[in-house]
Amino acid sequence: MYEQERRWEMGRKTISMVTESFASKGSIFQPMLSSKCIGCENFSVCIGALRPLVSYRVVSTRNHYNVCPALAERMQVVEVEELPFKVILEAQVAIPGASIRYTRPSCSEDIKKQYPLECNPVYLDEGEKINVIRRVAKVAENLYLCEVEATDPPSPRLWILAKHFLAQRKTP
Repeated sequence: MYEQERRWEMGRKTISMVTESFASKGSIFQPMLSSKCIGCENFSVCIGALRPLVSYRVVSTRNHYNVCPALAERMQVVEVEELPFKVILEAQVAIPGASIRYTRPSCSEDIKKQYPLECNPVYLDEGEKINVIRRVAKVAENLYLCEVEATDPPSPRLWILAKHFLAQRKTP
């Protein structure tokens, strides 16, 4: 347990806003995008600073509030920590402790069906720097499902990719 807690302490921290129900130290959440978010004046200080489909933990709260135009709810300013997430990596770079630039792996159609998000993560840009935390599973001869953490802030364009990904999953 200590190793897991210690790993979380190393996650990228940033300022964001959450609904009051999540605004307590230790709360874990995944940011959700509404149709009004991307054009909102608060986007860059709200979920624009976070990765889509990645979990965050509230590490501290601030005594400042804003009203969200999309949700019509009071939002509290918080400091959050990005939790590790999973991606498929080529065996030669899937080394725990390694700091690498992310490259999309060559996943077979079967692997893509089994791990659609991990083969083509909408929460990570090609070339982004990540730290490999651990190998979770061997998914092919030269591919591993790995738990990683990003070291740089995300690009806001990842939200557009996530929106398209989620729309495709909803259509039969």
